[in-house]
Amino acid sequence: MRSLLLIVVIAVAGCAQQEAPVVACAALIQGCTLDQGKLFAKTDSIPTPLKPFDLTVVALTAQEVHIELHMQGMEMGLNRYRLIRQANGEWRATITLPACVTGRRDWLMVIEVDGARRALAFQTG
Repeated sequence: MRSLLLIVVIAVAGCAQQEAPVVACAALIQGCTLDQGKLFAKTDSIPTPLKPFDLTVVALTAQEVHIELHMQGMEMGLNRYRLIRQANGEWRATITLPACVTGRRDWLMVIEVDGARRALAFQTG
């Protein structure tokens, strides 16, 4: 499983529209840490196409947080979300992934915090 995830990370990283450090995220529902612990992302359920899920990003000093969702070598339309700051300092948005007609499940989530970009490679359910 780890070797498959590594292959996905390498493949997806090569096609991202903007350069961003990529971290493999084996279970987004359990959460993944980026940027040497300064950034954390987690979903409330396993991301599944066409089923809304909540994404929480912890970036306590951020002024603005956006995410973009890409799939390698396949146009998936514009998938950009602005996260809303919560009272506890976390950032949240409800996300809906489009369905991939080929059945692929590999995604790259580019998290932009105050203009700095980092990326998580993840699989859908």
